[in-house]
Amino acid sequence: MQVAIIEDSPEQGRHLSRLFESCGTTAEVFASGQKFLHRIRTTTFDLATLDLQLPDMNGLELLRQLQAERALFHRGPPVMIVSGHHDLAIMKTAFSNGAHDFISKPFRPDELMIRAEAIARRHQPNLFSDEPISVQGIDLNLATLQAFCDGQEVPLSAKEFRLAWLLFHRRGQTVPRSHIMKLIWGRSDWPNSRTVDTHIGRIRQKLCLESRPGLRLQPVYGVGYRLDVFP
Repeated sequence: MQVAIIEDSPEQGRHLSRLFESCGTTAEVFASGQKFLHRIRTTTFDLATLDLQLPDMNGLELLRQLQAERALFHRGPPVMIVSGHHDLAIMKTAFSNGAHDFISKPFRPDELMIRAEAIARRHQPNLFSDEPISVQGIDLNLATLQAFCDGQEVPLSAKEFRLAWLLFHRRGQTVPRSHIMKLIWGRSDWPNSRTVDTHIGRIRQKLCLESRPGLRLQPVYGVGYRLDVFP
């Protein structure tokens, strides 16, 4: 699981980061709402925790902007409010503006983790329900699990096809290695495995991605992979 922690308190940010990482989750801390909004243009998160007191904007305003991102660009993780507020009116406003859960400080670490994992599971991206993808001469047909390059069918294994679909579906965004492992292999606890790299290499070769104009599949050091598309 990849978690964004939006928290202006360095101490609280470190505390939450250590908590998630102790459970095998990758966490990134953002001290402002704008930094987080900029990052979701290129990185996929499974969950965001949000403090309502931020230096550049109110947390409720960030929730409203995230709703717009989801509506217009289909991006943005589910959000759990982690706040010192206990006011029911604020809680109601947060939920009406798109929050998925609300937990007040101080919180019990085990309760936060249980609720965080439940939210992430409920909002797991529905990877395999979209229309066929067609990008720069590459066509992926989910209904038949077929891939084509310039009209010629390319034989891909089931996992190669699912991985190609994920990368093309999330084109322009960094897809974390743990996210790939979870969606394609059903687990994310193989930190030293070359499985993902091997399958990426096969996709590069079979879909001719190294020589195809307008496409670039590249590793993002320490994170995962990103497929960029150019005019």
